[in-house]
Amino acid sequence: MQFVSRTLQAEHKDIIHDVSFDFHGKRMATCSSDQSVKVWDLDENKDWHCTANWKTHCGSVWRVEWAHPEFGQLLATCSFDRTAAIWEEQGMAFCTDGILEFVLK
Repeated sequence: MQFVSRTLQAEHKDIIHDVSFDFHGKRMATCSSDQSVKVWDLDENKDWHCTANWKTHCGSVWRVEWAHPEFGQLLATCSFDRTAAIWEEQGMAFCTDGILEFVLK
């Protein structure tokens, strides 16, 4: 199997500290010193599109990780502000302008 690297304009305002792929490899989350997390979905053309973006902590976000799919669409984050958080996707019913919403669990 051959891997091909691709460039992605993540549009974070500071350095990206971590990238995490979901169990199926079709979703990606990034976290940054700009205190935000972005969720990306892979389309049928193999292009990544940002589908969620929110401020998560009061300090740099160091790690982001997807839960196993048996627990739903959950993300865990931890920050330089010495906090950890679990975020749950609210689904398409709460989607506005194509942007999904994650709430603190």
